[in-house]
Amino acid sequence: MIVAITGTPATGKTSASRVLSEMIGWELVSLNDLAEKKGMHSGYDEERCCKIADMKAIKAEVEKLKKTGNPLIVESHYAHDMHSDLVIVLRTNPSEMRKRGKEKGWDFNKTEENVLAEIMEECKIESIESGKAVREIDTTGKTAEQSAKEMAKVMEMEGLFITGELKIPDNMREELREPYGKLFDDHKKAAKEMKGTKIVSVGDETAYKLDSHGVRPDIIVVDGKVKRKPAENTVKFDGEVITAKNPTGYLTNDMWMAVRKSMAAKKPVEVRIDGEEDMAVLPAAILGENGISVTYGLFDKGVCVVKIDDSTRKTARNVLKRIAASQ
Repeated sequence: MIVAITGTPATGKTSASRVLSEMIGWELVSLNDLAEKKGMHSGYDEERCCKIADMKAIKAEVEKLKKTGNPLIVESHYAHDMHSDLVIVLRTNPSEMRKRGKEKGWDFNKTEENVLAEIMEECKIESIESGKAVREIDTTGKTAEQSAKEMAKVMEMEGLFITGELKIPDNMREELREPYGKLFDDHKKAAKEMKGTKIVSVGDETAYKLDSHGVRPDIIVVDGKVKRKPAENTVKFDGEVITAKNPTGYLTNDMWMAVRKSMAAKKPVEVRIDGEEDMAVLPAAILGENGISVTYGLFDKGVCVVKIDDSTRKTARNVLKRIAASQ
């Protein structure tokens, strides 16, 4: 997952992105710093007295970082040119931009060039033309902390991140009991469907039944209960254990981050939930890479298998958007 933070210089990208990274635990990639560190420049702009970024090389480097499995925040006035799931454009009132430019030591020409770029909405227009999801945040008169909190909220509303506890609305409970993915009447058939893929298993009974058919998931999410009663059968799982709290009827940041951490692990992981694990399907579907299988039991209807791709991820994000909008 990649969120691009863009905007005219002096809109507060660097400081707000740094705070956002610390707040949500995503890796921050400053594209200007990356280009400087890796020597990714294609020339020198004599008029502006600055190096010209090699966009092709920078894009390739961001793609390499994406493959590590860690969600990324990429920040720069050209961040919208990178592959991303969401672009956040920071905007600032021109009068405040002039003040910030003076504080940065800019000369008159540089200041007015950037002010004009902001008035002409260059970063916003380029972002929209890229075809990506684009949202704006006005940073005028705001601290980096205030801007970062607004960005986190935008991400939440776009189904990318949750900032705290989301209560599942009553009018969505029945909907969430419907199959999300392919429904099977037994775990053996489900296991066959998932053969050859990385498997995320949600639920104690599901993990146990898969294990009884000789299938060892890469990640299991369990809460020690089946139908809210103590589980009679458990799986002896050799792997890292990650714990998280998630009360019944909620989706918490704690569980979200636990699932995210499990996705990046190179070895098997047991995510042990204090509370209820049902809603772990959503972060698994949103954070999982294409090709991963997420499986879970659906009350007395059977077992579902969700093959993660762009379409299923979009569906999961839309569900999370609706939950966030109901708060």
